[in-house]
Amino acid sequence: MKIKIKSIIALGIVALTLGACDSSFLKEYSQDLSRPTTATDLEELLMGDCLMPLGYINIENYTLLIQNTNYAVLHFMGDELQENISVSGRPEPTTTAPEYYRFFTWQRNTFVDYEGRESYTSNEANYWNLAYEKIDRCNMVLGQADEMSFSNNEDKLLAQHIKGECHYLRASYYLTLVNLYGKPYTPATASQTPGVPIKTTNYIEDKTYSRNSVAECYDQIVSDLSAAEQELADVDKPQTIYHVGLTAVYILRSRVALYMQDWETARHYATLALEKNSSLQNMVGWDKTKYPISSANPEVVYSNGSSCFGNLIYERPGSESDSYDTNSPVFEVSDHLVALFDKNDGRRGGYINSDDDVTYHRWAYHKIDDSRANFGVYKSVSDVFSIRTAEAYLNLAEADAQLGNDKEANDYLNRLRRTRIANVADLNLSGQDLINAVREERERELCFEGHRWFDLRRYMVDARYPYTKTIEHTFTTYKYQNYEYKKQYTKYFRLEKNDDAYTLNIPKNIRDFQNSIGSNARPDRQPFKTVLGEDTGDEDGDEDE
Repeated sequence: MKIKIKSIIALGIVALTLGACDSSFLKEYSQDLSRPTTATDLEELLMGDCLMPLGYINIENYTLLIQNTNYAVLHFMGDELQENISVSGRPEPTTTAPEYYRFFTWQRNTFVDYEGRESYTSNEANYWNLAYEKIDRCNMVLGQADEMSFSNNEDKLLAQHIKGECHYLRASYYLTLVNLYGKPYTPATASQTPGVPIKTTNYIEDKTYSRNSVAECYDQIVSDLSAAEQELADVDKPQTIYHVGLTAVYILRSRVALYMQDWETARHYATLALEKNSSLQNMVGWDKTKYPISSANPEVVYSNGSSCFGNLIYERPGSESDSYDTNSPVFEVSDHLVALFDKNDGRRGGYINSDDDVTYHRWAYHKIDDSRANFGVYKSVSDVFSIRTAEAYLNLAEADAQLGNDKEANDYLNRLRRTRIANVADLNLSGQDLINAVREERERELCFEGHRWFDLRRYMVDARYPYTKTIEHTFTTYKYQNYEYKKQYTKYFRLEKNDDAYTLNIPKNIRDFQNSIGSNARPDRQPFKTVLGEDTGDEDGDEDE
């Protein structure tokens, strides 16, 4: 079985052509409009061009096609995954390992493959380009909405809501970009720290781009969310989770405030969010055969795009009827993350899962449906751009803990934990212990949703409770010999505390095109240990200098 990973390659920061986003549950929207004339046309542009593309998995012509992986790369850089090196043979056949090797092992040049060839320049640039393409679409819709006149109040209100959604989306895309390519927000230095270029016009500008400061990027994000708050003021409950409402705006605004260490603002908006929607799904005694995060989950208040992540790390989940499926996943849930879940925690079995009766894997991703039964249909929720009420509880707990409101912080943590863990004792903590408990609960609850890498970054610069850690990852190559795959070597890499690699370098394609944008310092990354495979005659391995 061949494996193909197909991602949408976006166009860059000055592109203005309109793209398309396939969708089964958005199929009512035309996706080829180029000149809107009504508010309904604007809505079609919003839903067809401004959102992330949808994840899709299928088998076509004996090839497994994985389409639209979006920002799944976020899950590979932190401490939530580890390579599966516990099996004697090769894990599930995949292109995922080489595809994400550069990010998983924190390489300085993420356009170079593990053999040193410049194989991934377009792939590397995709994470930059995709967000800017969507920003450009939002700019176009906003510009068109400002230029159009509407004859009735219904169209005026619809246009207002469309602008609100565009402002929300643009804020979320800039938040992603500045946290990939800019240093973590530090209040004292953010105005002098390079972030990413800001573009809010809806026309091509023949100019040399430079990077705005991190502070300017966050100012733009806050400005967009403030506009969305006003424009969506009457949208308490959108018609579907694929439209933005006030609850989503409030939760994202509280998240941004956490990143800025603005605890009062974070507390304010998380409180507003829970006043609108405090729903929590009860996961005590969770049925391990079900997938917990879906459009039916009452906690999911918004989703932009959808997830292919489960199939990236384990492309063909097990099935007794298919011998191909008896292999192991290339990546499994890290021992570190597994250890955080109590045995009575419904998320241990819900968010991650292990089949004790089968030996082909230990702990695997289980949060969003990645089963064979789900092949050939679009996923219903995103792994990175979803908003859940659970985050509001955690944002509020963290803000209160930072402000010294220990009773309130414990209360919000306990309310969440009671819906997850059977017979759980309430927490009553303070100071560093309370902060640690909040951070651990974020790891458990928000795992594989794009939060962990950004959280690790911001913890490094926390003024009161700084935290950083060393993370180790491996990379293994295999050789096909005597009708089976044999390990050639396993290399061990280490991300150090406060490492500069917590920030990606500007993609090579972008630097070559406009060198005025500059680059980020990122250290060379050599393995600190190499263990050779059995066929090399060195079972003990050797240490690299």
